[in-house]
Amino acid sequence: MTLFWLAAAWLAGVAATSVTDLVAWQWLSLAGLALTALILFRQERSYRLLFGLLLMLFLGAARGSAAERPPGPAHVSHYNDLGEPATLVGLVVDFPDVRQRYVGLRLRVEGLQGQDGSLTPAEGLVLVRAPRFGDYAYGDRIRTRGYLETPPEMEGFSYRTYLARRGIHSILAEATIVRLEGRQANPLLQALFDYRRHALRVLHRLFPEPEASLLAGILLGVESGIPPEVRQAFNDSGTSHIIAISGFNLTLIASFVIALFGRWLGARRGALAAGLAIGLYTLLVGAEAAVVRAAVMAGLALLARRLGRQSDGLASLGAAALIMTAVNPRTMWDVGFQLSFAATLGLVLYATPLQERFEALASRRLGREAAHGLAGPVGEFVLFTLAAQLITLPLMAYYFGRLSLVSWVANPVVLPLQPPLMALAGPAVLAGSLWTPLGQPLAWLAWPFAALTVRASIFFASLPNATLPLGRVGLPAVAGFYLLLIAFKARPHLPAAPRPALPELRVPTTLGLIALLLATGLTWRAAAERPDGLLHVIFLDVGGEATLIETPGGRFILINGGPSPVALTEALGSRLPLFGRALDWVIVASDREEQIAGLTAAVEDYPLGALLVAAEGEGSAYRHVIQAVEASGRPIVQARTGYVLDLGDGARLQVLALGRRGALLLLTHGRARILLAPGLDTRLAEALMRRQPPGAVQAMLLADGGGLWRNPPAWLEAVRPRLAVASIGGGRGADLPAPEVASALAGAKLLRTDRNGWIELITDGDGMWVEVERLPASPLE
Repeated sequence: MTLFWLAAAWLAGVAATSVTDLVAWQWLSLAGLALTALILFRQERSYRLLFGLLLMLFLGAARGSAAERPPGPAHVSHYNDLGEPATLVGLVVDFPDVRQRYVGLRLRVEGLQGQDGSLTPAEGLVLVRAPRFGDYAYGDRIRTRGYLETPPEMEGFSYRTYLARRGIHSILAEATIVRLEGRQANPLLQALFDYRRHALRVLHRLFPEPEASLLAGILLGVESGIPPEVRQAFNDSGTSHIIAISGFNLTLIASFVIALFGRWLGARRGALAAGLAIGLYTLLVGAEAAVVRAAVMAGLALLARRLGRQSDGLASLGAAALIMTAVNPRTMWDVGFQLSFAATLGLVLYATPLQERFEALASRRLGREAAHGLAGPVGEFVLFTLAAQLITLPLMAYYFGRLSLVSWVANPVVLPLQPPLMALAGPAVLAGSLWTPLGQPLAWLAWPFAALTVRASIFFASLPNATLPLGRVGLPAVAGFYLLLIAFKARPHLPAAPRPALPELRVPTTLGLIALLLATGLTWRAAAERPDGLLHVIFLDVGGEATLIETPGGRFILINGGPSPVALTEALGSRLPLFGRALDWVIVASDREEQIAGLTAAVEDYPLGALLVAAEGEGSAYRHVIQAVEASGRPIVQARTGYVLDLGDGARLQVLALGRRGALLLLTHGRARILLAPGLDTRLAEALMRRQPPGAVQAMLLADGGGLWRNPPAWLEAVRPRLAVASIGGGRGADLPAPEVASALAGAKLLRTDRNGWIELITDGDGMWVEVERLPASPLE
């Protein structure tokens, strides 16, 4: 307990540097006085504790003050906001952070390059926002050019302060990148990040979306791929904590290593191996503050076990916080560290008293043995969560200005799914890293737990009044709440009820029941995904043109991908079968970067039969797609006018024409004719009208969401579609389709993805049915 209070005094000292102007030597002087007093009064216990706390307070303040030194004269931030482009040379010192439209690179600057090629020495860290589809890696030495900017101040949030506490004072936005050489950083981190990159790719091969991105966060610490609406659902349901790497991950790793190597290496070396595995895993997932806290506590627990002593939660938590802030005082201001520290403190202080109080109350009605048996699961999945949320409540209100009102019921549903999910998904990724099919059976077993986690969070977040907006919450309110909690903790509580002997667990029966439920669920899923003998054409709601065709025999063809890899993989994840997640063909039918960008993830995450190139783009996304397919060894076919893909059962996809902007495709099945026009423009339409128009069609995908110059009215009147589909995204819906286009489509039904969501056409070759995400289904007669 003393160690915890000493660590608390240290943390208070680190925090004090933000509200005082004293410098490090002044704090050290005060620390010297406290040390002198401690020596003089060392025989008096109360004075010894008092002066010990003051000593730690002043030392923490000295360490925090030393870390707040302003940037030196050679720091790169002195070149911010000059209005002229700067050319930097430096080293990528972190795992690339892949976002929706850019890749964040943390660059340790080595110098600024002048126009004559000379290098002026410089120092500091810069956040470089590199093009989304470049090939970047930890350890790359790069030359980058762009405008250095000071991080902005936003309403209610200081991005400048946020980055400054990570040592970053400059942003280089919309940068151009030239890779000079690779593998120039720490060899150990290089190897770990290489595996992290490989494991991330394997994970996306094993699991559909959004489960793959969820597991990327849970297992690898990569949260940037989680779709925004799924992330918001976890926030609103109060279950976002399961995404973060936690002590449970480290406990699984330590238990696995000790079980695997304990007998072979012995108890002492087995514990050392477990500690080494925890350290390597912490580095692998990026060593964020919350993970390091859990790793330090796990290491101390292993040490205590080895020494034959009981690990004390408060002492371990205090030691972890002290060590971390001594190494880097900025950790104190990391929101993840604060929430992790507070949640762990809540578990240490309140979990056992709450469980004992529940057991005492329940025993009055159920009897002691039944109450004790119930206290375990209720405590683990309800009361322990309540204890953690109790302490983090003020921080959540302060930082996010809202509270989840459904977390108390969402967590008991979601938390029991996490142990089997991690226990199955982790080995699946390890096995899949050796050979992808080796990990697939375990991935199939893990998938139901991941899917239920996502669906449950979305369900609870969708309930009315799931969150309570609070607005701005001040520090006095936070401090007052914690004072109330301290006062509550200081009150005496009822003694624990005597604990009867634990009832015998029937593990084989339980495991057998779980296995039966899993087998039943997976069997139903497999049955539901069997081909139905119909042709399906799905216009995906991904913010652009992306069309998925499912043949009567159950094969899949993807035409274009829209602007977002995240949106496309999420849409495909809900459409492709769990046991056959493959694309027979991917077709590049437009030359526009915003219609190709989504394909970059599809060609990497899904087994691919072949790539059909019906339009050649000039941007980085197109080059990325070609390079990925070439690397996989799959064939790349150049389309030509008249080229036909036989889809089986009488269905055919024909390249009607090729133009400057891409291809015009005709999908036929019996009497059904569907025109896909991603590459249509005025010149191509006029050429086809002069030669031989395709004739009337039942349905048509408009080019460019219905823009006038891409959809000539004369052409629309010639093909006479009864249903027109406009794939619209990116906030462009106000002026689409153009009035002239809408007039030419008079009498036809118009559906648009920005309003109707996904749009699915289903045909047996005679009739055609339409299903949409946000309107009732309707037949086309």
